[in-house]
Amino acid sequence: MKTRTYKVNSQLLPEGFPREFDAHIYFSETSFEKAHRLREEAIARFAGQRVFVGQMIPEAIGPHPIPMFEINFPKELFTDVVLWLMKARGDLSVLVHELTGNDLYDHTQAAMWLGEAVPLDYSEFKS
Repeated sequence: MKTRTYKVNSQLLPEGFPREFDAHIYFSETSFEKAHRLREEAIARFAGQRVFVGQMIPEAIGPHPIPMFEINFPKELFTDVVLWLMKARGDLSVLVHELTGNDLYDHTQAAMWLGEAVPLDYSEFKS
């Protein structure tokens, strides 16, 4: 079994952090540096705000078939974060979705794409 060198946001979020929205920023081997720079920009841009930028996840995980990193934020910062992502993401694909507790709903009906949609593996959510 492969040992993970990263943690997902749900394992890293500070206690009491409002998990209302999530953005997944996808990257490939060739766009890794671009994604890494975007992650660093997000950390600087939202410093001091209730925005949590997670670690680079270098492999497919859950329904996400390619590497990504996550940004979590509350509803009141939705406009700020999403408008920033629209401009700053370049050609990276971004999935923004609500966090209701229903993963299938969150990743389909309560989701929007910035850029090209990445085909997710929804079988992860079906029992």
